[in-house]
Amino acid sequence: MSDAKVELAQWIDCELIASVILEELEENDIEPTVANAQRVWLDALEEIHHLARSSIVGLVTRYELATVA
Repeated sequence: MSDAKVELAQWIDCELIASVILEELEENDIEPTVANAQRVWLDALEEIHHLARSSIVGLVTRYELATVA
């Protein structure tokens, strides 16, 4: 694994992600079970490529990310 990948993986707060998913389930009157949360997370992962691409385009457009020279 690249250094950047390892550092990013350590930086990502899995507990926060779990909390957000469980809270959203509760707020939508859905039982906050591990199985339900896992389904939500797997569905979200399918969308992450699109979200990352959109975020990168927006950040580059606003000059908040440096591009490779």
